[in-house]
Amino acid sequence: MEEEKRPAVGNHTASNKVAQYATRLSNGLFWLNERAWPLTVGILSVAGLYLYQYIQMEKVPLSILSASAFTALPAMFAMLVFVIGMMGASILVPTFILFTRLNGTGVRLSDQLNLSPQSPQETAQHRRLLGHWAASLLVMFVFWMSAVYLSVNAESGFLLTLSWIVAIMAAVVAYVGIIIRARPAHVALRELSGEFWLASAGAGAIQMVVILMVTVPVSRAFSEYSDSAVFFAPFMAAEMAVLFLIQGSAACLVVRMRVQKNPVAFASLVAFALIVLLGLIPASGAKLGGLPLQGSASGGRVCTLMTWTAQAQVPGALVDADNPKRSVKLRVMADSDGSYIVRPWQAKEKTITFVPRASVAQLDECP
Repeated sequence: MEEEKRPAVGNHTASNKVAQYATRLSNGLFWLNERAWPLTVGILSVAGLYLYQYIQMEKVPLSILSASAFTALPAMFAMLVFVIGMMGASILVPTFILFTRLNGTGVRLSDQLNLSPQSPQETAQHRRLLGHWAASLLVMFVFWMSAVYLSVNAESGFLLTLSWIVAIMAAVVAYVGIIIRARPAHVALRELSGEFWLASAGAGAIQMVVILMVTVPVSRAFSEYSDSAVFFAPFMAAEMAVLFLIQGSAACLVVRMRVQKNPVAFASLVAFALIVLLGLIPASGAKLGGLPLQGSASGGRVCTLMTWTAQAQVPGALVDADNPKRSVKLRVMADSDGSYIVRPWQAKEKTITFVPRASVAQLDECP
């Protein structure tokens, strides 16, 4: 008799894991479906909160009780979730190194994270890993502060380019060294896989880019008051502290979510709480709330040029003196009741102008 064919153990284990993930996802979606009405009320309330913050901060005359604004709230919430999700994902990308396998045994750095330690040893491991993560950010802080100082005081040339290359390599090497030292005590250095070494270097480079993305808007806001790199240091230190809190908290939440019976429900509640928290802060609520309104009204243009129709009647402040058929650079704040709500680009005043759609022939991106 022929031997009965049996599936390979590896394939059987993989199929079991897929089935378990599918079951947990199905349970999570069922949990959300059972709470459809509370979630709907919460979605509309949060979207209304962001719209209110935008109206208050930017002084945009939009009626939050109008039918058009109310029907747009669900779409606005969906865009908010997308924008906040993309921003959060870009900041949290470097934390992938915490969940990368150190070797073939499947050990990860995140195994040392424990929000409910049962022993002093577990507490020490938890603090040790977070301490090493803070030290890795300190390396990047020193690198970028040096970069800011050089950009302000050094002259461009071959030596400056060479200094940049050496500094980047040194920062990445130091970052990798700190991450490697954060491994569990029972994992020897020689046991680390080559993939983990490469992943650590990649995480260092990505962390460098993430910090640059965050630092650029902060430095632009700071440059309006001072050009001193020394005075900028406390602001960047605060930036690093906030980044550490965000990345460290996110890593701990991921670890906590992996042991939850209903991870979808847990992740949904955490995400909803984060969106509410950002909406309660007027500056962030107005900035994030304005993104979907401005993007949809201008067709995704940050800065907009309008071409007037022959019968257009618009205020002279919006007309380009060198080309009367076109407008000055504008920021489209919203689109309401057949009119564009606009403001001159980078204007400090909160003046708002209504431009009828019939007066606009074309919308172009600013050069």
